[in-house]
Amino acid sequence: MKVVSLTTVLLSSLLLAGCMGTSLRAHTPYQPSAGQSFTYKFVDGEKMSVEGLEIMRERLGSQLEAAGLLAKSAAGPTREVDIVINNYFMRHGAARAMGGILHGIDNIFTTVVVKDARTMTVLSKFEVESKNPTAWATSRGLIQGHADKIVNYLKTGQSD
Repeated sequence: MKVVSLTTVLLSSLLLAGCMGTSLRAHTPYQPSAGQSFTYKFVDGEKMSVEGLEIMRERLGSQLEAAGLLAKSAAGPTREVDIVINNYFMRHGAARAMGGILHGIDNIFTTVVVKDARTMTVLSKFEVESKNPTAWATSRGLIQGHADKIVNYLKTGQSD
């Protein structure tokens, strides 16, 4: 009986772990270039909580700056990034701990459009989705991971 219970718990954990993480799907692949610098703005930011939006804004800014990709002035960017918040749902910490997946799945889904700052020509369009059905991770961690995925793609052009 213990073996069956342990096996069930293990298989359930593996299935749920497969449902969590951050994925990126490029509609128009992005090709990074030397000397690129970015500004970014949120579209439909009101769909996200104030705290969540602040975490995302701080993480995007710090990661772009650490990579040397954040434009220092409004006159200097070569790329403009529009981040459209399509869906945002975060469970309360207590609901996550008490009920896990029974209280829904934490989810952030954004569409990111990269434009040439001078001509406003669309250079790339991609979607990023982050999910967490478990009680193991924090909302902050999920939001930061989402922002990291966006910055990594802008830096490398690679979705991994």
